[in-house]
Amino acid sequence: MTESYKWQLVIEPIFEADFQESSFGFRPKRSAKQALERIRKACNRKGNWVVDVDIQGYFDNINQEKLMKLVVMRISDRRILKLVRKWLSAGVMEEGSVRRSDLGTPQGGVISPLLANIYLNYLDLLWERHGKPLGELTRYADDFVVVCKTRKDAMRAYELIRTIMERLELTLHPTKTRIVGLWTGEEGFDFLGMHHRKTKAETSQARVYYTTQQWLTQKAETRIREVVKERLAPPSMRKCSFAEHVAWLNPKIQGWRNYYYTAYSQRKLAKLDWYILQRFTRWYAKKRQRVRWMGSFQEVRHLTKLHGLKKLL
Repeated sequence: MTESYKWQLVIEPIFEADFQESSFGFRPKRSAKQALERIRKACNRKGNWVVDVDIQGYFDNINQEKLMKLVVMRISDRRILKLVRKWLSAGVMEEGSVRRSDLGTPQGGVISPLLANIYLNYLDLLWERHGKPLGELTRYADDFVVVCKTRKDAMRAYELIRTIMERLELTLHPTKTRIVGLWTGEEGFDFLGMHHRKTKAETSQARVYYTTQQWLTQKAETRIREVVKERLAPPSMRKCSFAEHVAWLNPKIQGWRNYYYTAYSQRKLAKLDWYILQRFTRWYAKKRQRVRWMGSFQEVRHLTKLHGLKKLL
């Protein structure tokens, strides 16, 4: 156990007591799935406008002195403060050399997510005091959205966020930060790998209403395809057995299913299952030195069942 990890175990409970209900990222017993469910419910409670926020280069632009002031407000132990300062001044390795800066937190360390949460807890606290009537904030690390009932509230929420970001010396991304209108179902927004959009539904009495649907984003879908292709497409992978590929892919497929499965993701997940089967068939045909890969399809389908390949759907 590293020294920084030991100190994190000491200071994390102190700050955890201060963190708000709106914060979900890198916290014990909190998850991205919980954040997504909070957003879905907020949208269904007449939340028809969303402020979708993107902070430009968050981890690279955290003001270290302001961060230390926030840490000092809760920690008085000089040993811990010295360790945090030392860690912040360590710099980052770029192309074989160390770059040091008065801005940002080095990513990759065990304490980095905690420090990032401490810095943006200032936003969460101010939102509780001044922004709560405007909309419901949901934050996961540096990604956050505010669900509002009216466009006017969304505009005011955006201005309040911009003011708070100025105090923190952070910049909102000029094109990725936007106000999204959900009411007509023509617009949606991406958050934590899921696309959110309101669509028409109908009750058993033929009453039409709008409900919030969530399905995996195009970016997430593309990434899943890339992971499968990177595993099965290279010629060097032909030496592996069918069982080895299944053993490598099954935990990933299970993880994707656990995270991305919703009633509205089914069609996309079925297409990804088909893609995985196609990739296996291409790999198998090349391993057997067959020219026409589709001729191996039924054989591969049998092998996937034999070896227990998991499915997304």
